[in-house]
Amino acid sequence: MPARRMPPFRAHALLLLPLLALVLGGCGNDPNLGPLHEKRADGKPWLVRYTYMPDDPRSLDPQFAYDQMSRRLLEPVVDTLLEYHPFKTDPYEVMPSLLEAMPERTRNADGTEFYTCRLKSGIFFHDDDCFPGKKGRELTVQDVEFGWKRMADPKVECPALSALQDYIVGLGETYEAAKKSGTFDYAQPLKGFEIVDAQTFRVHLLKPYPQIIYWMAMHFMAPVAPEAVAYYDGLEHADGPHGESVLRPAFKWHPVGTGAFQIVEYKPAARVRMVRNPKYHTVAFPSDGYPPDRADFLRQFAGQPVPLVDEIQITIFREQTPIPVLFKQGYLDSMGVSKDAFNRTVTTTGELTPMYRQRGVLLEKDLDVSTFFISLNIQDPVMGSNKKLRQALSCAFDAQSYVDIFWNGVAPPAEQLMPPGIFGYEKDYRNPYRFNLAKANQLLAEAGYPDGIDSKTGRQLELNMEASATGSEERQMTEFVQKGFEQLGIRVHVVENTFAELLAKEDNGNFQILEGTGWGADYPDPENFYMLLNSRNFPPEGKNVSRYKNPEFDKLFDQMATMDNSPERLALVDKLRDIINEDCPQIFTFHKAFYTTTQPWARRTSSNMLLEGAFKYQQVEPVLRAKMQREWNQPPTWPPFVLALAIAGAIGYAIWFNRHRNV
Repeated sequence: MPARRMPPFRAHALLLLPLLALVLGGCGNDPNLGPLHEKRADGKPWLVRYTYMPDDPRSLDPQFAYDQMSRRLLEPVVDTLLEYHPFKTDPYEVMPSLLEAMPERTRNADGTEFYTCRLKSGIFFHDDDCFPGKKGRELTVQDVEFGWKRMADPKVECPALSALQDYIVGLGETYEAAKKSGTFDYAQPLKGFEIVDAQTFRVHLLKPYPQIIYWMAMHFMAPVAPEAVAYYDGLEHADGPHGESVLRPAFKWHPVGTGAFQIVEYKPAARVRMVRNPKYHTVAFPSDGYPPDRADFLRQFAGQPVPLVDEIQITIFREQTPIPVLFKQGYLDSMGVSKDAFNRTVTTTGELTPMYRQRGVLLEKDLDVSTFFISLNIQDPVMGSNKKLRQALSCAFDAQSYVDIFWNGVAPPAEQLMPPGIFGYEKDYRNPYRFNLAKANQLLAEAGYPDGIDSKTGRQLELNMEASATGSEERQMTEFVQKGFEQLGIRVHVVENTFAELLAKEDNGNFQILEGTGWGADYPDPENFYMLLNSRNFPPEGKNVSRYKNPEFDKLFDQMATMDNSPERLALVDKLRDIINEDCPQIFTFHKAFYTTTQPWARRTSSNMLLEGAFKYQQVEPVLRAKMQREWNQPPTWPPFVLALAIAGAIGYAIWFNRHRNV
């Protein structure tokens, strides 16, 4: 039917209806989708948690992904051999996940050692198109071996390879052979991975490496079904429901795991939706380790099957502005308190504001096991060859003002790479190149740029700084750093990037200054942080983003890496710290600490920051949520004369507009 143009008066009157409805009925801006189901198969209510993340993941390939956003989605989908206990953090403790028990360590007389591991039986992959009949099959030892082989496949570009090849027998050799030949033979066994029987395997190490336990709690060592890689990366198209050709997603965007949840929808820059795996029984809710202040609440879940909810909806907010509004309306179950929302949420004494306290909202302070820094490219001809220039930039960065402005003074300024809670962190240590403008100007002159002018050419020094463009707050952070450097008389050009673009520049080294980089602990050990500056860990196989190379540092690192904690190890950690701080491949900014608010219907059920979300342990009380959402989003009650004025005004404006519109 041909479309009929509406008369102008009616058109403009109808344009006013949404505004009139807003005035009369209040605001409804719930970004969440309706639940996939109303009830479970057993008739119980279908439970949904609503959360958010600030950007898209770079990849969901367990052997490649190495960023926070990717880990947040992989953790509930792809089970690991071991996992962190959700409550035990002093010290941090790993516990069996896909393994029946903790690996058994055996030391050999020649200094080598091996770990014996046994898989739990009855663990199944998610139902997926890659399997016959679309039914997930049982997990095998060969799936673990296949995942480990992928770490050595040059085409996968596993960033853990550079750290692990020094310890796992044959891993580095296999990688080099495949790189030389141009192909990877998955039919050949991996020397360091011995299959003992259908459920048992051994990991052979070249030398002692107690941190191998922590690596088993990471996705790099997670099992992978060969069928999934073959199906999603082997063919571009599949048969659709009506025989049509349908483009398949690549394996990096379609993980097939054994985890508590399965991704059923992912729209970049919009949302992720996950639903429970009905066959999941790998672990249950812990019955120990509860924090004393929450023990009574948590005991009700002890021993229960997880996940506790049926669906997770994650909205991707690149701009932070909507988050506090949606939390206030009850449409988000928790919220990290950002700079812009701080004064409306937390008082100057660190307590909830009266409104949130009256609502029953809970406030917790979280100290992440992380350090953030500005990476300086040591391979850059200007930046890398001039240590005095790097030191000058470090002295120009005001870390205390930075955390006061952007983290409300909650996050401690960083003076060293090691964060609080890790062996080797020294609370009272002071970096010799912390903020000091007079010293910064002196160092810049010694670097050959007095007052920011190149003494050889007479031109102003110009540097490029790569930064994230995911939101207004991050732009403000970048501007703060830019202005700090430009106080020295130099010019800093900011290049904005998406999160994925920044990671790509980390990998290819195409930058001078990389702002906003950081490292959250993979495992609680100084080796995990100092490996960031080991010369064998250049990207893309490793995470030495600055391309820092110092033979003395490497030698001390190798000595420290495999030691148990002791005074001797602490002395080496201190030496490594001093070398880094003198060479300035990084400018330390802060250790992440923040306030988190949770709604009264979604009380926290984990406290380990090494877990990226702990979605399978999350709970929700939907009846209380629905009740409070209704109360918090009641439309305003307008007196009759106000309603009459609003209606008359809307109609009057429409008439006026119709008479005075341009024809």
